[in-house]
Amino acid sequence: GKPFPEVPIEEDDPAVILYTSGTTGRPKGAVSSHRGICGFVTVGVVNGVRNMMYAASQGVTAEPSPPMCTLVTAPLFHMSGLYAGAVTSLATGGKTVWRSGRFDPGDVLRLIEAERVTSWSALGNTSHLVVTHPDVDKYDLSSIRNIGSGGAPTSKEVQDALRKVFPTGAHNVGLGYGLSESVTPCSMIGGLELREFPNSVGRIAPTHEVEIRDESGNAVGEGVEGEIHIRSPYLMLEYWNRPDATAETLLPGRWLRTGDVGRIEGERLFINSRARDLILRGAENVYPVEIEHRLEAHPDVAEAAVAGVDHPSLGQEVKAFVVPRAGARLDT
Repeated sequence: GKPFPEVPIEEDDPAVILYTSGTTGRPKGAVSSHRGICGFVTVGVVNGVRNMMYAASQGVTAEPSPPMCTLVTAPLFHMSGLYAGAVTSLATGGKTVWRSGRFDPGDVLRLIEAERVTSWSALGNTSHLVVTHPDVDKYDLSSIRNIGSGGAPTSKEVQDALRKVFPTGAHNVGLGYGLSESVTPCSMIGGLELREFPNSVGRIAPTHEVEIRDESGNAVGEGVEGEIHIRSPYLMLEYWNRPDATAETLLPGRWLRTGDVGRIEGERLFINSRARDLILRGAENVYPVEIEHRLEAHPDVAEAAVAGVDHPSLGQEVKAFVVPRAGARLDT
């Protein structure tokens, strides 16, 4: 019975501060507007409709789904937890399931079975931890209809593993690309389109512009790699109390400099690496993500991470950290 607050709120007033390391350096507070958070919901809904239309064009029709139940395992200080898990669920309706404490893949499997979860979005490597859990075959996961992933590149091998572990959601595996600074995902992909283009993060979202620029800040053509820049009505307003960092990231014309390296082909965005993670070996660019995905495709490799280390003549050399699968033997 309480009345609504009478304080007037404009769409572009500050709403939330999410702390992020940004493109470089120590964490900074990305200030999101009310318009940006509402835009997150709208972009997600539009993407769902677009996926259904794409599937229909390929002769696949949507099947009746049970009542929506979303398991949220992303933290609330992350856009995947707050905007996707909390705000979008409030806007679209449905049951949500939350757990506290450190991420526990075994508990995720338990909750999916116990709560008849229909939708779960993984963050970072959490999808890998779930699909490779030793008890994954002991649970009834048939309620799952939608599987999402974000926060880090998701290799084709992990995508295929998700489809195998969650067969009822195999046609609705999706992922997107966005930053705390962009507030909304600037591109999304899922379903049949992701099967066809497993290395892409999808088509550019409506109301968004993406430019790929070279080191001089000039836009490059299709298929040419460079730094990703984003513009939309939903970008963060600023870094809280950091005008210097804001000026480095929000460029003239309200373009967001992401620090990520990618290219556009066939209207789809492909991401190779973060600019600061790029390895320069003998004046050649080496993208760690490409090597990591290749290593993880090996049947005896559970996880891999690649970094650049100093080299006296090459400048940098590639170093890989590999976790073998249980029972695998590695020869030196």
